[in-house]
Amino acid sequence: APYAGGGGAVAAPGAGAPADQHHQQAQAARAYDEMCVAVASYGGGAGDTFGGGGGGGGGKPAAAATVPPELRLANFQQPGAVLMVYGLDPLRTNADKLFNLMCLYGNVARIKFLKSKEGTAMVQMGDSVAVERCVQNLNNVSVGLTGAIPATYKPSGDAAAEQFRQQAEMTEHKLQLAFSKQPYLSEVTNPYPLPDKSPSYKLYVTNKNNRFLNPAMASKNRIQPPSKILHFFNTPPHVTEAELIQVFKDYDVVAPKAVKLFPMKSERSSSGLLEFENTMEAVAAVMACNHAAIESPGTKFPFIMKLCFSSSRSMTIRNGDNSMDSSVGGGAATGAPDGKHDD
Repeated sequence: APYAGGGGAVAAPGAGAPADQHHQQAQAARAYDEMCVAVASYGGGAGDTFGGGGGGGGGKPAAAATVPPELRLANFQQPGAVLMVYGLDPLRTNADKLFNLMCLYGNVARIKFLKSKEGTAMVQMGDSVAVERCVQNLNNVSVGLTGAIPATYKPSGDAAAEQFRQQAEMTEHKLQLAFSKQPYLSEVTNPYPLPDKSPSYKLYVTNKNNRFLNPAMASKNRIQPPSKILHFFNTPPHVTEAELIQVFKDYDVVAPKAVKLFPMKSERSSSGLLEFENTMEAVAAVMACNHAAIESPGTKFPFIMKLCFSSSRSMTIRNGDNSMDSSVGGGAATGAPDGKHDD
């Protein structure tokens, strides 16, 4: 059966589908072809890494030509894979921040914010199993501030100004997730701008930060609910605790109160744990800083830091050595993949 981040067998495109779905399926097929070409040309492996050391190598490229036409829709065009997300911070949240959180539980295909209902978005995942994971792990989860209010955002009118003041004073938002009745999200040709001027609709089918693109990648993921301890990986090999803390400050979110770097297994990249005061702050940090770029001296491209929730309950060092209670989850393998500096 084709792999779609946890789903089962998929019917052939168009089999029993209403006529109005054929256009969407054709668009998805083209987008999936582009994704395959992008992965193949990226120079990395089809397994746990897209490449190594800033130039690829380390793995067999995923060739678009090997994807049979009847399987092109498998990863991103399964019906019943749309969910509703309520309770988002309407001033600070955008599509990329929501992607940074949802991608820990499955492939993300599309995200669309609703203009008629502030703080609400629709997300099309790779399959219904990914939707179930999101609902099970993120429903009723509280989120702290995911950044500063965009300086360019100015409410118009007294009512809007009062609403803006009330929203700006809120320091916590509780997410509510539910299954949507829509089988797919339609393309939005003219999305409206969010407060930070980013588009209210984005396509993520070709985004290489999706972590369930094939079975080998998906097997590296450990699905975990949000926790106050994050696992980080794919950071520069000699990054310091101070440099990591500065990343979160640069994104205007609460920085971790403790950082533990794992002993390096290679010179390709580093990994470790980050502890926050509470789960709410950790979730906000994932939304804001997952896939943050970190420059490294002597490298052409920055490292793209990847975050996920850890099953660890502490970051204590045992027996005076450098081994840590470091079981990880929510979208990562224990080892640090991606020596390639994702651009």
